[in-house]
Amino acid sequence: MSEHTKARIKIEAQIIRDSSGKPLYAVVPYDEYQALVEADAHVTVPHEVVGLMIEKGLSPMAAWRKYRGLSQVQMSEKLGVTQGAIAQAEKFGNKPHIETLRAWARALDCDVAQLTE
Repeated sequence: MSEHTKARIKIEAQIIRDSSGKPLYAVVPYDEYQALVEADAHVTVPHEVVGLMIEKGLSPMAAWRKYRGLSQVQMSEKLGVTQGAIAQAEKFGNKPHIETLRAWARALDCDVAQLTE
């Protein structure tokens, strides 16, 4: 589930555990389940972005930037940061602050959830 979904939906789940206490299942009220399914269905990624991620080994942030035809320097100018900050944000495993993700989403005309791994 994306951060976008988590922020909009408060989930009340019953956790079913095995004999050692390890969680096995989460049982949620049906209306909450429906809301989760609907929210998740709205997050899509264009085929071209997925292709860049797979074929070029790019992170979602880098793939979206390339998909929009922007260099790292152009992206840095749009966001008012250095090119190095763009390169750092695009590294796999990087966990950008939510405000950084929102700025990127605005600049790339996409949803925050589409920028996360």
